[in-house]
Amino acid sequence: MNLNEIKSFAPFCLSCLGRTCGKVGFGLDNRERGIEILNQLEIQNGVDLYEELISEDSNCKICDGLISEIPNFIHLVIDSMSDYSISTFKIGTVVDKDLLSTEASFQSVFGEEIGEPLKSQLNREIGIGVWKATELEAKMDNPHAVAIIDTSYDTINLEIKSLFIEGNYNKYDRTVPQTRWPCNSCKGYGCKKCNDTGQLYPDSVQSLVAEPFIDAASCKEDLFHGMGREDIDAAMLGSGRPFVIELRMPRVRNLDLSTIENQINKKNESRIKVNNLKFVERSRVPELKNTVCDKTYRVDVSVFGEDSIESLKKGAQRLTGTVIEQRTPMRVSHRRADLVRPRLINSIDVTSFEGNMAELIIRAQHGTYIRELVSGDEGRTNPSFSSLVDATCKVEVLDVLNLHLDAKEEKND
Repeated sequence: MNLNEIKSFAPFCLSCLGRTCGKVGFGLDNRERGIEILNQLEIQNGVDLYEELISEDSNCKICDGLISEIPNFIHLVIDSMSDYSISTFKIGTVVDKDLLSTEASFQSVFGEEIGEPLKSQLNREIGIGVWKATELEAKMDNPHAVAIIDTSYDTINLEIKSLFIEGNYNKYDRTVPQTRWPCNSCKGYGCKKCNDTGQLYPDSVQSLVAEPFIDAASCKEDLFHGMGREDIDAAMLGSGRPFVIELRMPRVRNLDLSTIENQINKKNESRIKVNNLKFVERSRVPELKNTVCDKTYRVDVSVFGEDSIESLKKGAQRLTGTVIEQRTPMRVSHRRADLVRPRLINSIDVTSFEGNMAELIIRAQHGTYIRELVSGDEGRTNPSFSSLVDATCKVEVLDVLNLHLDAKEEKND
């Protein structure tokens, strides 16, 4: 070690000196390592170097006093997390780039492979201090809270792990969309058109489900992740549609899901229903979003130009097992790419025909536009039920009866 090079960085604290060999030896902290290094330098050079090299922590040119600020950082972290019911945490720090550059130059005098970075010492010692004061568990992977300390401004950016709750929902109210729908005029800010709600529709499955969760978790924001969606005026029946609700920055994590489920169902009877609520990890969201399956629908169809149920059944039979070509429907073409998609129609059954109204049970591949399968959408869906029965057909009522998620059921079918 070149003493003159070392002197060029003085004065520095014992901790920063010891950190240059932070990966050497066991059972010592960096201050103790600093004493050992200083002793070796004095022995090698035969002079007392303490006053020439060593400063108080607050006057150190390497860390600029950050080591002396560790007790203050511990207090800031504890204070920032005090309103949240968490059991695990992680510390991160933001350090001025000039300091890190000076530290790197100082470390190069001793050998870069044996040193501990300043940020590593800060994270470690602050974490130990928080643990001792609170008994919260320091955890590197997937902690409940991550406290990022900006050491230049003594501020904390606290990131709280979201809560994810999975369940199934049924929707009976045909005026309720799946998710909140911001007003087109004010983009969610509130105006006369939306009665200052910011929403095009006053309620949604998301808002009705989220309300008791927001109260119980005391969270700032919620996100709703559904496994697909149905049209606003379509009912979701059967065993329901899987969803995950994400609660962001929750202050309370220990939620009674059974009680919340009962609250949702009691308050929204005849509108929506939820069941099978359970906590899941974040990874469940992309799994849910990427899950595809056949769906079974019940549709009430108005038929003009045909009065024979036998003819309707023949048309339905011709569609069964057919791959149709569906161009993006006109009703959604303003927000979706204009593509032609092949879709398999597993089966169509005509269960009744009275007056000019027929009831169909349709099982189709995911992503099939059922209304356009029936109407033909002016030729954009080919073949369609209308074209095969040679009549004008229109879906009046649409219900989703089942999402075929069970692999064994799919295999048997």
